[in-house]
Amino acid sequence: MLNLYRQLISNNLNNTIFEELSEEWLERLSADVRNEFINGFYNAGILTVNMSDFNRNDFYEKVIRNKFPLYCENLYMHLAPIIQRCLRRMFLGFNDNLTEYKVVLFMEGREEDQLEAVKYTITIF
Repeated sequence: MLNLYRQLISNNLNNTIFEELSEEWLERLSADVRNEFINGFYNAGILTVNMSDFNRNDFYEKVIRNKFPLYCENLYMHLAPIIQRCLRRMFLGFNDNLTEYKVVLFMEGREEDQLEAVKYTITIF
C-alpha cells in the first residue's frame, strides 16, 4: 500500500526537510538538487541520502569526503528529529494498531569514492 503513495510520502518528507533543515546544510546543497535529496523505499522502511548532493562550492569534494563519518553523523543529528516528526504524522495515522515504525537511513557517497555507507536506525513512536 505504501508504494502507491511513494510520491506523496517523498514530497511530504522532502518538503518538510527543506523547510526545517538548518541553513548551514541547505546552503551546501548542489544547485541541481531542487526538491528531493532523500529517497526512500518506504514499504521497506529504507531511506537514502547521497552526501555528494552537498557539493556547492565543492564542499563534498573538499570537506565531506575526507571526514565522511563525521559529516554523516552531523547531518543525521539534524535529520533524525525531522524524519521522526514527519513520518509519525504520516504513518501512524494509517493504522491505530501501529505504535512503532522503524526506518533505516543510509548515507552514501559517490560510488566511485568507494566510501562505506553509514547506517542509522530511526524509531518513530
